[in-house]
Amino acid sequence: MTSALTLLASGFAAADPAAEMPGDGLYLVGVDIQPGYYEASGADDPGIACFWRRLWKVQTESDYNDPNFYITASDFTRTRPIRVEIKAKDAAFSSENCGSWRMVPAPPPTGSFG
Repeated sequence: MTSALTLLASGFAAADPAAEMPGDGLYLVGVDIQPGYYEASGADDPGIACFWRRLWKVQTESDYNDPNFYITASDFTRTRPIRVEIKAKDAAFSSENCGSWRMVPAPPPTGSFG
């Protein structure tokens, strides 16, 4: 595994995590994307649902064989816009048919702790 020190010493630096996701895919939190609140517009066809997942671990071939085991939170929705909070403790975020995501300000507090 290449460390950040090796990359810097070799003249190649890793980019800072982004505040946008261009579309479908798996994004590593803290590497590919920043934690925070994100919003997507959804698919162009209202009949197609968005499916997103926050993951506590990225599944590999040697891991437990149930992909649902690694999901912290998920939603399958046609509601627009789509909003999600990606937390710093999440390992990754995956998205299918949601369109592009962009970071948005945190919603105002509701005054409720429940």
